[in-house]
Amino acid sequence: MMSLFLAIAAALACLFGAALIVVPEQFYQPTGIAMTPLVATVAQAHGATLIGLGTINWLARNADPQGLVAVLGGNLVVQVLSLGVIVRTMLLGPGLAAAPGIVTHVVLGAFFAYFLLQARKA
Repeated sequence: MMSLFLAIAAALACLFGAALIVVPEQFYQPTGIAMTPLVATVAQAHGATLIGLGTINWLARNADPQGLVAVLGGNLVVQVLSLGVIVRTMLLGPGLAAAPGIVTHVVLGAFFAYFLLQARKA
C-alpha cells in the first residue's frame, strides 16, 4: 500500500511540476496572481523542485524502512510548509480560489504522516 501511495504521490508531483514549468500562467490563474515572465520563473523553479520530489518518491517506493522514513519525513515537511504558504496566499487576496491547494496538502500530508508512522514501526 505504501509503495502504491508513493507511486501516486510521484505522479502527482510530476504532473503539477510539469504544469508549473510549461503553463505557469494557467496554473496560477484561479488565484489572480499577476504572472509576469519574471514571476513565472519562480513558478517554474517550484515545478522543477516538484519533479525532483516526484522522482525521489518514485525511486523510493520499494526502499528499506530507514530510507522510507527519510523520504516520507521529508515529504511530510514539504506538505506542512506548503500548507502554510497556501494559507498565507489565501489571506493575501485569492481567498477560496486557493482552496484546492489546502485540500491537496492536507490529504497528502495525512497520508505521508500515516505511512511515516508505519515505516517507523517497521
